Order: sequence, then C-alpha cells, then structure tokens
Amino acid sequence: MSKKTKSKSKRKGRSLFVKYYSSIAATVGGALLFMGFFLTIVIAVQWWNDKVDTLKQNAQNIVSTLEDIDVSHEEPKVLKEISRNLSVVSNATNSDLFYVDTEGEVLICAHSDGQLAKESTCAEHSKLKIEVEHMEKALKDGFSEYSTVTELGYGVFMLAVPVKQNGVAVGAVYAVEDAITGLVPYVLNIMETVFVVTITALAICFVVIYFLCKGITVPIEEMKGATRHFAKGEFDYKAKEDYKLDSLNEFAHSLNKMAGDLAVENEAQKSFVANVSHELKTPMTTIGGFVDGIRDGTIPPEREMEYLDIVSGEVKRLTRMVYAMLNLSKIESGEVSISPIKYDIGSQIFETLLPFEKAIEDKNVSIAGFEDIEQVTVTADKDLIQQVIYNLFDNAVKFVDEGGTITVYAKNEDGATVVGIRNTGKGISQEEISRIFERFYKVDKSRSFDKKGVGLGLYIVKTIVNMHGGEISASSVEGEYTQFEFSIPDGKNI
Repeated sequence: MSKKTKSKSKRKGRSLFVKYYSSIAATVGGALLFMGFFLTIVIAVQWWNDKVDTLKQNAQNIVSTLEDIDVSHEEPKVLKEISRNLSVVSNATNSDLFYVDTEGEVLICAHSDGQLAKESTCAEHSKLKIEVEHMEKALKDGFSEYSTVTELGYGVFMLAVPVKQNGVAVGAVYAVEDAITGLVPYVLNIMETVFVVTITALAICFVVIYFLCKGITVPIEEMKGATRHFAKGEFDYKAKEDYKLDSLNEFAHSLNKMAGDLAVENEAQKSFVANVSHELKTPMTTIGGFVDGIRDGTIPPEREMEYLDIVSGEVKRLTRMVYAMLNLSKIESGEVSISPIKYDIGSQIFETLLPFEKAIEDKNVSIAGFEDIEQVTVTADKDLIQQVIYNLFDNAVKFVDEGGTITVYAKNEDGATVVGIRNTGKGISQEEISRIFERFYKVDKSRSFDKKGVGLGLYIVKTIVNMHGGEISASSVEGEYTQFEFSIPDGKNI
C-alpha cells in the first residue's frame, strides 16, 4: 500500500472514529447530564426540605422559651439571652430569626442585644413591620412559604411559628432565608460534581472507543481497499483474514470468496467472448468465401449446390448460436415464466429423440431403455422441459462413440419425476465435470468434437430445472460413459 493510500486510510479511519465517538459521546454525555439534572433537582429539594425542617425545629425551640415570659417586662439579661439564641441559630442556619408581636413589629432579633428591637440600633429590624396577611396566618397556625414581594427582600423563604400563652397567640417567631443565596451554591456544587463525572466518563469512553474503533475501522478500511482492487478487476488481490474479531474474518473471507467467484465469472466471460468470436468468425468466413467463390466463378457451376449446402449448414449453425444466447438472456432477465401442466414425459422423451435419428444412424448408435419406460407423469412446463431433454440428447449424440449406446430412463419416485440420459464414449474428467454446468464453459476446448455449441446448453438446462424446483447432476467415468440425471418435484414447489 502506498504512503498516499495509507494516509488516506488513516484520515478515513479518524473520520469514522470521530463519527462513532461523537454519537456515543452525545448519548453517554446526554444521559449523564440528564441524570445529573434530575438528581440535582431531587437532591436540592431534599436538601431544602431538610433545611426547612431544621429552621422549623430551631424556631420551635425558641418559641418554647418565649411562651413562659413577657418580653415587654423582662430584664435586659433575659432579653440578651434570647437575642443570643436567635443569633446562634441564625448564624448556624444562615438565616434571619426574630420575634414579632401581634401587630407585626419586631420585638427581639439577633442584634437587639438585651433591648427590644425598636429601641436598639438594629437598622434591619427596628423599623420592620410584617404585613397583615402574613401575621394573620402566623398567629393562627403558622406557615412556611416562598415570597417574592416582601419588606424582607426579593425572593425569600419565610417560616413562622406562633407563640402562645394560655392558648392565646401573643406573637410569632419568624425565620427568613434568601432562597437564591441559600440554595444556589449547593446546586452549583452538585452540578460541578456531575460535570466532572461526565467529563471523566467521556474521557474513559474516548480511550475505550478509540481502541474498539481502531480494531474495527482499520479492518473496514483495508477491506474497502480490497473492494477497490476488485472493482478494477484485480481479483487476485486478497483481503487479510487474521483480525481479532471472527465476524470481520468471516466478512473478509466472504469478500475473498466473492473475488474468486468474480474471477471465475470473468474468465468464463472472456472464454465466452473468445468462443463466440471463433464460432462467429469461422462460419462467416466460410459463408463469405464460398459465396464469393460462386460469384466470381472460382467454384465451378457443377459444384455450386455442394458448396451451397455447406453455406446452409453454417447459417443454421449461426441460427442455433443466436437462439441459445437469446434464450440465456430471457432466462437471466426473468422474462421466461413457468406454465406447468401434468403430462406423460415418456412420450415427450421419445418425440424429442426423433430429430436425432439421422445422426444416430450415421454413428451406428444403439438406443436402450425405452422398453422399460411405462406411463411416467410430470407436472412441469412442457416446452421448457422439452428444451432440457433436447439439449441433453444433443449432448449425448454429439459425444457418444461410434457404435456406442445411448440409454434413457424415466421414473416416478419419492414425490419426484426422475429422467436420465447416458452415453458411452470418451467421458469427462472429474475436474471438468464439477464445472460442466457453468455458464459459457465448454469441456471440449479443442472443438474437435463440439462443432456447434458455445457452452450455454447445459447452463440453460440447469437453470430451467432449478426454475422447476428440481436438481440436475452429472457423472462420468473417463473412457466409459457420461450420464446426466434431473429430477422435477411433484409440482408443490412450482
């Protein structure tokens, strides 16, 4: 492989890796981020609920202290102790706790330091007054809610617990917290953790996918290179079959097998072109030469009919060749369809043999087996099966030896009709008989025996038999015989 090709393969390998990694990264990253977002919400809600419970518990602890005293008449020492408790809880919970009377005015806060809030220097609470609607709910049952418009600021969470003495509400302890300031840092910490986990997971995925993709993309690129060789007709090129994944080895093996089949097909087509060229050239040359000889007087008048007979035979030979190629074209394009009927194939075999009577007599050939054929029925396309039998008889008569024997048999067995034609003679080698049904293949490449064929007859025979759902086979012993046998099922598969 050239440096340019290797570089191009590496670029394509990277391109495939980027595509695979982008897809998996998007999936994994999206899933992790979605899960992180969902968990952030769940954890944030749980954290906030815990915080609210803590605020409420601390507020109730302060309420239990306030229920036994009248802050308006208490000594500064007591007020200072309560203020200190409010300060401790406020700092611990990062919130603002204070005690208000029934009018909504702040009595004690974390900064009142032994005084009532309105008398202290606490600028935040000295002039603060809770809205009426909030106080009504606070004095009745208490409440906890988010508020976006209050004197306490924008976007706060408020919690109120009533303070009761002898069953009568005398005030309420409020706990106020900035919702954003309290929650956002916690949420950001969670999201940061999720982000780090996601990046770590993607980094691990990158490494894992890189090696996985490398083990897949490199072989794929190599096999793509192999297909480019095949596309150029370089069928001797072989894709490697030593990869770690069995599926890739199987794929490479299939590619190599396909290349082998294409090579065989390519050689067959070349052979076909050579055969057809020869078969067309010979009769056309003969026809042209004899016609010119008659026209220019080279052939004397008394021998003209002799040479015209030769010309007629060559024309018939060309006609047979053209018909064979037309039949092949129709069969391969799917133009030929089956019209099955039930009939006696024994009679058809006898009728098909009649046109070969003269050739049989000229070679002093004996015909055997007809006396054993009884009524044998078949369900098939009569015209197509006629072509099968004709081609097999033509092959048998062509290659039977002088004074030899052609044996025919037909029978119904195991739900199928079986027909066989055997001829004595030279026979076919085992190497050639395995390819005898290939398209364009001719056993007699010297053409010393086969003066008419172009290697299509047996391929057409096999195709027609297969169209009927049947099978055909050939067997031979060199120097003794050649036999063809085909079977047609009882019609259920047609």
